[in-house]
Amino acid sequence: MATEEGFVASAGVHNTIVIHPDDAPALRPLPNWENSTGCCGPNGTEGPNRACACGAWVATLAADCFGPYELHLDPVRTYAFSLESGEG
Repeated sequence: MATEEGFVASAGVHNTIVIHPDDAPALRPLPNWENSTGCCGPNGTEGPNRACACGAWVATLAADCFGPYELHLDPVRTYAFSLESGEG
């Protein structure tokens, strides 16, 4: 994607699914904010920093003031599916 400043590149690891953090509201920070170093939020450079309710580390949030605001889902621990009417 091109901007006035140049090109914008994703902050995380290649081959991950990138979503808006608000699209995964159930994910929570790791205990003691592990891997969440940053100025105003986690910068996403230390690896997974979000977990699901069971405690599995499943995503990396990049949300610091100097970079993108995006959530990278771990491709080994997550998968995509769709709930269609009549399912689930």
